[in-house]
Amino acid sequence: MKKFSIEILPKQKDKILEINKEFFNDVYVTHIPGSPISDLIETSEEVLNNNFNPVPHIPARSMESENELNFLLNELNELGVKDLLMIGGSSKNILGPFPSTASIIKSGILNKYNFKNIRVAGHPEGNPDDKNTENSLNEKLILLNNSFKISIVTQFSLSASLTNDWIRKTRKLAENINNTDIIIGLAGPSKITTLLKYAKVCGVNASASFLKKQGLDITKLIKHSPEDILNNLKDYDAIHFFPFGGIKELNSWAKIYCEAK
Repeated sequence: MKKFSIEILPKQKDKILEINKEFFNDVYVTHIPGSPISDLIETSEEVLNNNFNPVPHIPARSMESENELNFLLNELNELGVKDLLMIGGSSKNILGPFPSTASIIKSGILNKYNFKNIRVAGHPEGNPDDKNTENSLNEKLILLNNSFKISIVTQFSLSASLTNDWIRKTRKLAENINNTDIIIGLAGPSKITTLLKYAKVCGVNASASFLKKQGLDITKLIKHSPEDILNNLKDYDAIHFFPFGGIKELNSWAKIYCEAK
């Protein structure tokens, strides 16, 4: 069985023990704007200590200087971290010399370390902070090509048709790029009200509209399960979960889902 990946906040590092190794391997460590980079380092270390593979977020616009970025990358490299998720971060505040993920890649900083897999963000429903998401993704793929294994990790979506259309377009975009995986983000089982909150925060517009329509009839959909969309996805390489309903609930869902397959 190909294992799923899961995302956690640094403040949840005491819950890493709850993650079921039978179903999950990669643990993404989220960066919260305004939080110290030591959160990423300490949580990644805790993930490693619990025999998972950490994938810390590297937020370009939150890096106050090239020295700060070098310090973060060096500390992660010394820990033995092999995978990074490069993100732009908050568009409201550019704190230093890196306005985008592409600007970090162009700087050559990543080539100083021993990271193997550089992961970049994908947006099946578009990105409110970037109106040219396809061009931006293409630029990053070209910059990374032949230097790293590349993974494209998407924001969560609740539309299989939108996501499948995006996968087809992205496969075509990456047809001349070596060693590229597509990892689809899904929301774990959770209350509809919780999903609406996160959809709004993350700019997941189509999914938010879908939820609102469904939520008008409380007899129809009180809780969200990722099973329907997962069963209708095509031509992806892996699944990444946002555990909005909690790690234990996602563990329980994964057990039932995998045993049924």
